[in-house]
Amino acid sequence: MSTFDVHLSLWVVALVLHLVFGVFAFRQKAVAGKSGKLGALLFAGAASVMSLVTLLLVIRVFVVGGSSNVAQFAGESGMNLWSFWFHAWGFLFLGDGLAFVVSTVAVFFPPYPPKHWLSFASRVIAVVAAGYACYVLGQLIPDA
Repeated sequence: MSTFDVHLSLWVVALVLHLVFGVFAFRQKAVAGKSGKLGALLFAGAASVMSLVTLLLVIRVFVVGGSSNVAQFAGESGMNLWSFWFHAWGFLFLGDGLAFVVSTVAVFFPPYPPKHWLSFASRVIAVVAAGYACYVLGQLIPDA
């Protein structure tokens, strides 16, 4: 198993854990009848959508499509995917950088543990997922 596969797997696990903890935190608030203080959780959830989009594109271009981030290694069949990656990379990097900042800021807003540890864990894991997105994008800079 390569390093890329490990990072991709950890990224998927981080997004799944973020979703699971977020749903349980939201349900915990709904059962208690308190809909307040969900803003930070919702912001972290919205920011993690960018990480999910990036993950799906990485899987499509590099895992399913078999392309490369280097144009010469993409081959004839992967050249369209390389071109797509070249044009999308900047937007993804800016979007994931913004998602990382938003997720990090959301961690510092209430509710805090120990009573609301599900919400806090979901927000921290959103930061991890955005960090993985930025790291993988840094590794897959398009090169001619």
